Amino acid sequence: MKKNEISVEDLQNGKEEAYAILYDMYYENLVRYCFNLTNDLALAEDIVQNLLVKIWVNRINLNINISLKGYLYRGVYNEFVKEYNKGKRREKALLEIKYEVLDHMLDIDHEQVNKKMKLLEEAIEKLPKKCKKVFLLSKKQGYKYKEIASQLNISEKAVEKHISRAIKRLKQTLSHSSHIFMIFFSRRFTQRKNH
Repeated sequence: MKKNEISVEDLQNGKEEAYAILYDMYYENLVRYCFNLTNDLALAEDIVQNLLVKIWVNRINLNINISLKGYLYRGVYNEFVKEYNKGKRREKALLEIKYEVLDHMLDIDHEQVNKKMKLLEEAIEKLPKKCKKVFLLSKKQGYKYKEIASQLNISEKAVEKHISRAIKRLKQTLSHSSHIFMIFFSRRFTQRKNH
C-alpha cells in the first residue's frame, strides 16, 4: 500500500496501516469541519473519534458507495445531528423539570428547598452504582428506557427494575421530607417508560 492511499477493502480486512493512514489523512480536517458545526472543540473531537472508532469496529460491514472522503464528512455530519438531538432532548427534559419544580416552589422558602435538594442528592448518591447510573440517565439526561438498555447492555425490564428500586429507596429515605420531589419523579418515570 502506498503512503496516503487507502482502499475500503484494506479497511474491511482490518489492516491497521490503512486505518492509521485514514486517521492521519482525515482526523484534523474532520475535527475542523465538525467544530464549525458544534462551536465546541472537545465535542467536535469526540464526534470524530466516535465515528472513526465505529468505522474500525464495524469495518467488516463497511458499505461505501461514494468517495471515502464524502463518506467520512457525511458520517461526521450524521453524528453531529445525533448529538444535537440528544442535547435537545436533555435540554427539554431539564426545562420540564425546572418548570415543574418552579410551580411547586412558589410557596416554599429557598432555604427549605435547598435543604431538600441536598437531601435528594445525598439519597441519590447512596443508591447502588448501577441503579444510580440508570436513574440519572433517565432523570438527568432524559433517556428513554430503550436507549438506557442499549447503552448499558441490559434489558428494558432491568432498566425498569433499577428505576423502580431507585424510586422506592428515595421514597423511603425522603419520607420525612417533602413529597413534591417523589411525586414528580414517579410521574416522570412513568412517562419516560412509555415513550
